[in-house]
Amino acid sequence: MIPAKIEDVFIQVTTDFSGVITNIVAGKFAEKAFQIHNSIFKTCPFLEGTLEALEHQQQFTLEAMVIDFNSVEYNVDIELFKEEQNISVLIHNRTNVYKIVEQLNQNRNDIFFIKRELAEKNEELKKLRKIADKANEEKSRFLAMMSHEIRNPLNVILGYSEMISEEEINDNVREYSKLLSISGNNLKVIVNDILDLSRIEAGKLELIHTVININEIVTSCVENYKLQNKNSAVELLLNFENKIPENILGDQVRINQILSNLLSNAVKFTQKGKISVDVKMEYEDSDSTKIVFLVSDSGRGMTNLQASKIFDEYQQNKKSDNRVFGGAGLGLSIVKRLLKEMKGSISVKSTLNEGSVFKVEISFLKANSPKIIDSKIEENSSIKSIVNKRILVADDDALNQTIVAHILAKENVILTQVKDGLEALNILKTTTFDLVLLDIHMPNITGEQLMQQKNEFNQSNKEIPFVALTANTTKEDLERYYHIGFVDVISKPYTAVEFVEKMKKNI
Repeated sequence: MIPAKIEDVFIQVTTDFSGVITNIVAGKFAEKAFQIHNSIFKTCPFLEGTLEALEHQQQFTLEAMVIDFNSVEYNVDIELFKEEQNISVLIHNRTNVYKIVEQLNQNRNDIFFIKRELAEKNEELKKLRKIADKANEEKSRFLAMMSHEIRNPLNVILGYSEMISEEEINDNVREYSKLLSISGNNLKVIVNDILDLSRIEAGKLELIHTVININEIVTSCVENYKLQNKNSAVELLLNFENKIPENILGDQVRINQILSNLLSNAVKFTQKGKISVDVKMEYEDSDSTKIVFLVSDSGRGMTNLQASKIFDEYQQNKKSDNRVFGGAGLGLSIVKRLLKEMKGSISVKSTLNEGSVFKVEISFLKANSPKIIDSKIEENSSIKSIVNKRILVADDDALNQTIVAHILAKENVILTQVKDGLEALNILKTTTFDLVLLDIHMPNITGEQLMQQKNEFNQSNKEIPFVALTANTTKEDLERYYHIGFVDVISKPYTAVEFVEKMKKNI
């Protein structure tokens, strides 16, 4: 039994040698066109002459022929076989097949062109990726260079400001020194914001987990901004609403950076009234605590549209803001990104001409939590005395040498200073020290190159601690310094307290 669907696509008939149909053998394709006693040439005129020329017992095939039935043309293949008494004619309807084949051929051509276009686009993307990678490398090198070139003079500005403030000077000079120090610290925040933005975009920002005291961090930050706030019409307040747990784990630098950016904005845009920082514990269990920081001001406020854009990069709500208030428009964007890295959040509620409230929420682990077993925590090393210790400092910047000499003079150390790596190498061959500080970027021999020539030091100097003195402190830089033998890094700009603590920690 032949399935109905198959019967509809073929018909098999027999004819005599003159082309008259003598029998319908099978199939139903165009059956009305092929009637017994009718001539097959009526529907298939192209068979005239062909039937007569057929050889006995030899199959002959005609492909891609066209017949007309009910005013519709059909593409057909025809198989002919001449026997002793008649001719067998098998007609296959290939109309749909040809359409499909034609479409497939078209699709194949389309696919070919698409593949060729994709190949061209892939090559173009490879080139663009190389350009982008090179641009990122150049940006990283540029930022590293800018970090070094800005932080070095910034270290001098802050260092000399600190030195001036310790002298016996009149009140006016003391006030100028204080303002100079404040401006230097503001510049330091902006530099950190720019570098942090680059690190976050590259996925290279790494948070440090140390035991911190939130009360001390917030109090110090607010006191600093009280000094900056010269507008007597604005009162700066600090409230701890309830007891904040001691010995929690966090990144002190980043928390200070977040609060500094928020307070900086509040001070800029509040002409009268008050600015308040409220700290409260929202949640606590045996392992962790969630702390909320509210920074409120009675400044100019924002519309809902402005508030929705305030955390975008380089966003300032008025074109005149940069001219009037300064700043790079990065502060709040950095705050949001830092909080995302810390699994925290920030939101703002603001009313135009009435003020704004920024709400920061951060969860912290407690220092005694069992969850911190696998965490990377910095431990405070035992602090030792550096009195009468022999210390070598190699730095090519004469101003930085003066600052170091001033700081260490108060610690009663035996200080030796040299201006480049070559002088340091020569003295390390002959004189024994207890601690060596090396600036990374020095002429003749850099700090890194000097560390790789330890075999040339005298035997006692091969075992002493070496500390890197540098403005380049990315994760990659630090890993490289530790790998070649430095025990610690002092990052520029530094305060006298930070400098001495690092030395006492590593002596």
